[in-house]
Amino acid sequence: MSFFDRFPAAGYICAHRGACSIAPENTLLALEKARLCGADLWETDVQVTADGELVLFHDHTLERTTDVLSQSVYSSRSPWNLTDFTLVELQQLNAGSWFLETDPFGTIAAGDVAKDDFSVIEAQQIPLLGDVLNACRENDFPVNLEIKDQAGTAADEIIVGKILSLLKTTRTEQLVLLSSFNHDYLRQVKLLNPAIATAALVEKKHPENLLDYLRDLGVDAYHPDHLITDAELITQLIAAGMRVNLWTVNGVERARYFSVAGATFICTDWPQRLI
Repeated sequence: MSFFDRFPAAGYICAHRGACSIAPENTLLALEKARLCGADLWETDVQVTADGELVLFHDHTLERTTDVLSQSVYSSRSPWNLTDFTLVELQQLNAGSWFLETDPFGTIAAGDVAKDDFSVIEAQQIPLLGDVLNACRENDFPVNLEIKDQAGTAADEIIVGKILSLLKTTRTEQLVLLSSFNHDYLRQVKLLNPAIATAALVEKKHPENLLDYLRDLGVDAYHPDHLITDAELITQLIAAGMRVNLWTVNGVERARYFSVAGATFICTDWPQRLI
């Protein structure tokens, strides 16, 4: 079974960075909340630490979603790039308390986050990709794994190979869709393992000669920002054999619009509302 064999129709719901409106993004708790709320799959981000470990994290720097600024031992490490920290150093950081402090989606104030979850939220750390993949396999829960652009770091040359090796080790090759804004990574994936599903992430504008471009990349799907996409484009790409998935769609009507147009899945911060 290939990744997209799991999704024979349209309108599936993908939890963006996990169920990130009710749990800290890109944590094991966000994964679990996404699964429990009924999402069909989830999306997360992978980067490489200074000592070559694969971890889940979205931003290039640590200050927004960890307590790195409050730890004096790291005060001289500005701008706190994740790729400059070892796994041991990252594991000293708290990756959950910021969610309670900032209430980024207003869900805590609204009572959508149970108080019983607060202690679990406060205990969240930056997870290892291997642990996440094992959890996905154990729960048969597909994941769209975005390879963050590591250009300009030592990780740039190794991230694709390390991910593919870990997919094989964890037996999750058919459970994972690899996407990236760095389309060179997608070429590398197909060169090393053509069976792995890939998707090209795009924002602001579509590449020229879009269908030819996507075919040249060898990708299985196109992931444009929903703000630059309409039903006509989706219909054209699907007719040509290209899957289309949209990010990040948080409105019910907008999600329905893209689902009717044929988008395989909709990536959303609010899976609990769009299910």
